[in-house]
Amino acid sequence: MKAIHVTGIGGPEVMKLVEIPEPEPGPGMLRILNHAIAINFHDVQSRRHGEDGLAHPFVPGTDFAGTVDAIGPGVEGFAIGERILGINLHDAYAEKTLVPGFLATRIPDDVSFEDAASCPVAGLTAFFLTHDNRVGPDSAVVVHAAAGSVGCFAGALLRDVGAQSIGLVSTAAKADVALAAGFRYVIDYRREDPLARVRELTGGQGAHLVLDSVAGPRMAQSFEMLRPGGTVVLFGRAAGDPPADAILQTFLASGRNLGLRTYFLGTTLANELQRIPAAYAALFDLFRSRAITLPMERVPLAAAADAHARLEAQQTVGKLILVP
Repeated sequence: MKAIHVTGIGGPEVMKLVEIPEPEPGPGMLRILNHAIAINFHDVQSRRHGEDGLAHPFVPGTDFAGTVDAIGPGVEGFAIGERILGINLHDAYAEKTLVPGFLATRIPDDVSFEDAASCPVAGLTAFFLTHDNRVGPDSAVVVHAAAGSVGCFAGALLRDVGAQSIGLVSTAAKADVALAAGFRYVIDYRREDPLARVRELTGGQGAHLVLDSVAGPRMAQSFEMLRPGGTVVLFGRAAGDPPADAILQTFLASGRNLGLRTYFLGTTLANELQRIPAAYAALFDLFRSRAITLPMERVPLAAAADAHARLEAQQTVGKLILVP
């Protein structure tokens, strides 16, 4: 079968289309014939930096949707040909992927493979970021990368609870995407001062919550956007690690009772697996009711390296979906 190998640490050029044997499902496993594979920024990070315990070459990717192709011993309740959504630590960028039965979720007939494939990392992350931080109609929430896939899910979820949602983007075109996704306000941080604009939109108070997937040298701004008692949730580092003084000066020395949390979806999957079915059901309902606007671009599996390059260059919006 065809798959993408990451052959070493580096840029998109280390990704190669190769032929590898089909994986055989062992006990408790299903093999999925993939119809749609989501690209996440985590895939870029694993290519850039490698992953602990994972030797090169490896097949990247975590989110995939397709049909059951083979059933391993001990797996009950599934049938060949069923439409399945899966999430795994890696191995998604391939024509077929294994998934433990307990991580396999049936896709409703009225939800497309592409929509389903966007849900595991991006959708679940946005769902738990909004629900676990007790966001409601009185909450002012700032979301970085608002035109990305997590951002689009967050825009819809924040709109549905009536929050004062403020999306940060880097271009006018991305501002249009974020507004369509459900954000009440959108700030193009390359054209206006995001800190001053957040203060203006919140009556000088600042946000209750900032959802930051970017970090990097400007992370201090996330703390500065908060009102006293507000919280930054760091769930990604697309721009790299934040400088130490961002933590020391704008957080620890702020004297404003600020909070800093991290969020890792893997921790939820490992410790609160019972919450996942209801979260998926809520995300599927967003697509069923057309309550979410998530731009999607279908990309051939062979063009995965080019898709990574565009994602790193901030040339994409919404979700990139690989199609074997």
